[in-house]
Amino acid sequence: MLTASKWILIVAGVLLIVDAAAMAAGVPNPLFGWPLPCPLTLLLLGVGIILFGLGSKAFGRQDRS
Repeated sequence: MLTASKWILIVAGVLLIVDAAAMAAGVPNPLFGWPLPCPLTLLLLGVGIILFGLGSKAFGRQDRS
């Protein structure tokens, strides 16, 4: 799960950089014509963060002796 979340976060990060560059240049969204930032980028970012949180040791079972 951590590997998948890392890849999703990398893709979302690249898309976020592309969205930021397009906003700075005043270019409309090249992917689907959606408003910037692209909802797909935000969705991938959210899913990646959630998967990273669930896969981390913070939500793991703790042994109580």
